[in-house]
Amino acid sequence: MVVERLLKATVIAPSSRAHDLLKSLHRFGEFHPIARGDQKIAGRLEPLYEKARRIYLELEAAARELEVEAGGGVIEVLLKGEPEPESLSVGDVEELLEMLSSRAQPILSELKRLDDELEALRPRIEKLERERARLSIHVQLGIDFSPISRLKSLYAVAFIASIRDVEEIAKSLDDAAIALKTLERGSALLLVIAKPIHREKIERIIRSFNLMPIEVRAEEPLDKLAETLREVEGELARLRAEVEALNGRKGRIRYERGREILSLRSLAQGIIEAIQRMRGETGKLFVLEGYVSESLSGELVREVGRVAYVHLSTTKYHHDSEEKPPTKLRNNWITESFKPVTLIQGPPSYYEVDPTPLVSIFLSIFYGIMFADMGQGLVLALLGLILSVRARSALRLWGRLIMILGVSSTVAGFLIQEAFGFKLSPVTGMKPILELVEHHGESAIISTDAVVKLFTFAPLLGFIHVSIGLLISAYILAKHGELGEAVFSKAASLGMYVSGLLFALAFITTRGFETLLTNTQPVPIIGIPANQAGTIGIIGILLSMVLLVGGRIVGSFTGLIPGGSILGHIGTGLLEILENIIHFMSNTLSYLRISILMIIHVALMLLINSAWEALGLASLGILVIGNIGVMGLEGLLVFIQALRLHLYEFFSKFFSGEGILFKPLTLNSERIKIVFRE
Repeated sequence: MVVERLLKATVIAPSSRAHDLLKSLHRFGEFHPIARGDQKIAGRLEPLYEKARRIYLELEAAARELEVEAGGGVIEVLLKGEPEPESLSVGDVEELLEMLSSRAQPILSELKRLDDELEALRPRIEKLERERARLSIHVQLGIDFSPISRLKSLYAVAFIASIRDVEEIAKSLDDAAIALKTLERGSALLLVIAKPIHREKIERIIRSFNLMPIEVRAEEPLDKLAETLREVEGELARLRAEVEALNGRKGRIRYERGREILSLRSLAQGIIEAIQRMRGETGKLFVLEGYVSESLSGELVREVGRVAYVHLSTTKYHHDSEEKPPTKLRNNWITESFKPVTLIQGPPSYYEVDPTPLVSIFLSIFYGIMFADMGQGLVLALLGLILSVRARSALRLWGRLIMILGVSSTVAGFLIQEAFGFKLSPVTGMKPILELVEHHGESAIISTDAVVKLFTFAPLLGFIHVSIGLLISAYILAKHGELGEAVFSKAASLGMYVSGLLFALAFITTRGFETLLTNTQPVPIIGIPANQAGTIGIIGILLSMVLLVGGRIVGSFTGLIPGGSILGHIGTGLLEILENIIHFMSNTLSYLRISILMIIHVALMLLINSAWEALGLASLGILVIGNIGVMGLEGLLVFIQALRLHLYEFFSKFFSGEGILFKPLTLNSERIKIVFRE
């Protein structure tokens, strides 16, 4: 559960060897540089940075224009998989950029040429569309407007308006003569004739009604307009066919070169980010600070020491230190699969405990109980396995996570002897550890005894979960030298929580206070007599309260807790007692969702499988669709609830998730792997 121990490394090299330093650090692959904004990028790398940035922006624009998706969806990955990263062998960063440019420019040039051709066609098409609209009006109306254009001493204009606006338009144009012809679809043709001095007023009124005048040309007699319209439509169709052909060629580029565009874009982005992190030029020297794993420090000196001087120093291991090292998580194959869950809260700081191993245990248990079904668990495990094998990106971890959760559901389903909601006991001959469904003749109901057991077990599981969180919190405080807070706050709160559980079990067993200290009936789960559990619980609660209040006062005198007034310490202790009572009750009861969702799952499958009892083989479609729906919807709901128990009930006890994730300096991406030649 600890994070990787890091050493601080200072790398000093001549500014002229910045290229070689970047190459060596990339080849090493496990160095996290500290890049401050006030430091300068190595001067020798700035031209490369500008070139990479220009190529990246062009490729980004191309990807957006072609609407190339950054990655396939889960279904696509399951069916087709993701390609292996492309490997590029180069001598140095300059050669890498030349290779990037030589591969990107043909694609970008072809796209630019197609865009230029489309841009040249656009105004021609717009002009023809306006001409077609004008001619269509003339042809549809069948009116020769050419005499209007020959009026010299009068101003005339024709336009089409809605019939409901005609009266208001006529009132506004009281200085003009208006001719009206009713058309189809509630519209009318208006011809307005007035003196030229009223032209501006008429045009202003027309615009206020969002109307467009009908353009009239003297040289266009009515009998030739239809022929002209056909010519315009023919030319418009030809130009649109050209546009369609050009867009088709862009579509082929998207289909054939889309992945390459994304790969080259990620490579350009990787070069930009790597150079941006190479900050620290001071005159003729380049000083780069960063972090490296203690276990890899010797390899850093051997690899980078050929081009630069490397100085290593220990990292101050205290949470109040101004130094904020990154966090390098150390997990095995199984716990690594649960890293995305931890990162939802955020990476642990260098001074925190990595909760991922515990998440891998408890999330699997919670999910398995809530989604206990051997058949559906095997399906989820198979889907997760396929996804983890076919994916190459972050989906691989999610595939492993789904597979592990599916295995957990399979195990839990086997323990209760259920597969797709059907009982396995008649086939396996094994007795389930919990009989959730009782059969009475042809009817089946949820067992009351099983529900009571579940509602007893879930809070106990929550108690263990929360207690571990409190123990870790106390451990972190003690590790950082805050022994007073560890003992008088966290340890005392844990004691209060344990004592409160014993008291609650005794109270539930005796069903009141009257026989709480005399009843010898065993309490649930742990089996000790109720009077012992009650006595230990009451004494433990009282001692924990005394420790929460009085411990702070003692700690302030002994130097274990920062000084303060006695009244202030008493107030803080009483407030913490009140908070503990509220939080412990709400936290523990929150784990009842584990039992509730398990019961809901069993009830849903009981309802779906009732179709089999009624229809036999004819219900096969209902069973398939029902199981798919349960796996999709309830499977997601169960994951969300298991996640909530960690984010709100567990992480809140000790984990803030405000760290900086260790990010090695590298030019590699999910799509391209760079290999520098010797």
